[in-house]
Amino acid sequence: MLDAIARRASCRSYKPDPVPEEMIDELIRAGLSAPSANNARPWHLIIVRDAKKRTALSHTHQWANFCAQSPVVIAVCADEKKSPHWWPEDCAAAIENVLLQATALGLGTCWVGVRGSEKRGMEREEHVRNVLNLPDNIRVSALIAVGFPESEPKPKGPGPMEAVHLDGW
Repeated sequence: MLDAIARRASCRSYKPDPVPEEMIDELIRAGLSAPSANNARPWHLIIVRDAKKRTALSHTHQWANFCAQSPVVIAVCADEKKSPHWWPEDCAAAIENVLLQATALGLGTCWVGVRGSEKRGMEREEHVRNVLNLPDNIRVSALIAVGFPESEPKPKGPGPMEAVHLDGW
């Protein structure tokens, strides 16, 4: 596991090779095995292979353009009614599981944040909602671009130890 954590890095350039169904199944199993507050499991994972939809998703915002090139995009969404408060954390745990499993399988991924708030960003969720025809109670957390990397992503390594504190600040 530590090897996959150390090797994981964002990938924004993909080979056109299709991702085998068995690999997608493993990514989904990893995501659905994430911890969830009160075991609510509010997440929904939408596998997008259709090129037109991936291109449409690439217009979610300025940092999503590579979604058109990746052979698969996974939209990570949640039923807000099942977990009104904790759905963002539940989705984040599922996303990280998918990212780490993809690394273990030799796939490249990039986490594309989408979730908006009352202050800004709801247009991003609305865009994804329209592309994927989502019901009103479904919130959009993120997109995950998935594919075989065109070149080996460069991990950044762990953050500074100054961020670690013992028994308080």
